[in-house]
Amino acid sequence: MRSESPFTTSPGAGRRCRRAWLAALLLPTLLAAAPAPEGDYVESIDTLYNNLTVQRRGTIVELRARARQTEALESAVDLSDPLKLVVAYTRTLYAGLFAQPDPRRVLMIGLGGAGFHRLFAAAYPDSLLQTVELDPKVLELCVERMGFEPTAQTPVAVMDGRMFVKRDRRQWDWLILDAFRGGFVPPHLKTVEFYRECAARLDDRGVFISNLHSNTELYYSDIKTIREVFPQVLLFKTRGWGNVIAVAVKYRTPDITKPASWPPPAVLARPEFAGRLDLAAIRRELIPIPEEKVRAARLLSDDFAPVEFLDSIEANNRKNDD
Repeated sequence: MRSESPFTTSPGAGRRCRRAWLAALLLPTLLAAAPAPEGDYVESIDTLYNNLTVQRRGTIVELRARARQTEALESAVDLSDPLKLVVAYTRTLYAGLFAQPDPRRVLMIGLGGAGFHRLFAAAYPDSLLQTVELDPKVLELCVERMGFEPTAQTPVAVMDGRMFVKRDRRQWDWLILDAFRGGFVPPHLKTVEFYRECAARLDDRGVFISNLHSNTELYYSDIKTIREVFPQVLLFKTRGWGNVIAVAVKYRTPDITKPASWPPPAVLARPEFAGRLDLAAIRRELIPIPEEKVRAARLLSDDFAPVEFLDSIEANNRKNDD
């Protein structure tokens, strides 16, 4: 059963949470960001949570996060076609349609540059896409540099994603986890306890969707931990990139692991997808679960979540092999 209240806590705490939620909706009008520079530019911004770079080249604006002497692409938008999915993995997030083809309520943890949001809002104008973003500067840059305009259907709450999941009692058709800091996911968003909290917020036929990086040991622990909570898990590897999108459900039947059971791409297509999103291509991105390595991986919990350590092992190994 769905709850319509954005937060259900004690009366006093509920009022505070609702005020914070409404303030987050109004944040774009309250931010005092400087106007975007004319023409091409590069800006570097340090915040409490991130070291960010915003770069414009022609009509493309990229948001990148700096960490460990590298920069990870967080998001990008083509200002000449804001619905275009510039960053490839944002297309693969739509693999959730194969398991839940009617996403009326979507919770997304991680805003980035709202690369996913614009096409979703255009294709599903009556659906709610609630976003949670930890860093208020990311929202500011997204609005002022990347042209994103939050609405009543695409609100943004500025707070920790796990705290939002704990406090907000609504049920979701899709719950998307795409929260990175310089290429790394905060450890408390990687544990079996957090995934159980996410499962509790999903509708009976809801889908959990998570952006994983496939080139480290953390990848196998990610999969093992997700499978501890969700009995059915699909993996889609974005062509030409290291991103793998996990699509998981909390029920055992019906079986979603066979592509023959999925709705055909033509049935799922929306007019806004034309030239921007090829669902048949995403269908072909399905890959098998690496069972042997997943069995050998460590389960991530609130008491054991060495995310950056696991994420760096493979990187260091590759460096030593060069």
